[in-house]
Amino acid sequence: TTEIYTLSLHDALPIYWRMYQDKTVFVTGATGRIGMYILETLVDVDIKYNLNMRIVGICRNPEKAKKIFGNTLDFPNVAFIYDDINEPVEYVGKIDYIFHTAGPAAPIDYKTSSVNTLWAHVNGTHNMLECARLHNTKRFFYVSTVEVYGDCRGDSEITEKDMGPLQHLNYRACYPEAKRLCETMLTTYKQDYGLSFCGVRMSHTLGPGISLTDGRGFAEFLKDVLDGEDIVLHSDGSAVRPYTYVADAVNAMFLIMDKGEDAMYNVAANENLLSIRELAELIASLSPTGKTKVRFDGEAGNLPYLPYKLAIMDTSKIRELGWRPQVDVRHVFEWTLESFL
Repeated sequence: TTEIYTLSLHDALPIYWRMYQDKTVFVTGATGRIGMYILETLVDVDIKYNLNMRIVGICRNPEKAKKIFGNTLDFPNVAFIYDDINEPVEYVGKIDYIFHTAGPAAPIDYKTSSVNTLWAHVNGTHNMLECARLHNTKRFFYVSTVEVYGDCRGDSEITEKDMGPLQHLNYRACYPEAKRLCETMLTTYKQDYGLSFCGVRMSHTLGPGISLTDGRGFAEFLKDVLDGEDIVLHSDGSAVRPYTYVADAVNAMFLIMDKGEDAMYNVAANENLLSIRELAELIASLSPTGKTKVRFDGEAGNLPYLPYKLAIMDTSKIRELGWRPQVDVRHVFEWTLESFL
């Protein structure tokens, strides 16, 4: 059999697709900001290389799935299960690979539904791992977060083996503590059942399809531009973050699923490192009307921002597999903004 490689995203990264031939692949959170790109990528390569995959998306809302995927839902190799991830998954047939992306990940969720955020991640991951165990799944992919590192001190970048303290007696800890527990679940299922797993810890990742009302700073700034309003900062804007385009992140995920160890990988475009103030100024400069300005207001906002310094991750491990981000920071926000215009 001829091996199939495709050079995706500006011919930058060879991805091996033959591993999915005649296989069934599950994608949870299929209408989410990461899951929808994973599912569309699988559909694209299935058609392009005649891989005869069965691609199964899991989500709660049929109307949202129709809006996002359109005619893709009519493809014979695509099926959807409309169910709450908090409930066990019922499926008859083999499941070769699982991409588990489901779970609330917006800061607004931590404030308005912290209990649901906690259990959606914990129950959802447990249910999908049980599903993988019962169906003898070959490999389980998990999407985690930089927030598992907690409050990391010092100026050195955080490797996958590092870990900082995390104040658990705080409602906002519902997200990072749940993610930590889910990662532990992966290792226990490998220990007891031999389940192969891998995954990513991501920092700020965005592209077309993001929500502009989920409480993330960059989403607020983009919404301000679209509404023709000024961007108001409630701090000095000195905190720095790397910003990764979703296509770069998804490329990393498929590369890890193919060539990665049974481990978690840091994924972030550290080339796109900006302070909050620099980010606000960049997004304001993209205003179609040119009217958006950056203003400062010392009064703190009421959104559940991180109470500690966010880690800058060491990404050498994923780069050793050949990954390089291709989209520079200006295009990350320019293309995302254009998708709304």
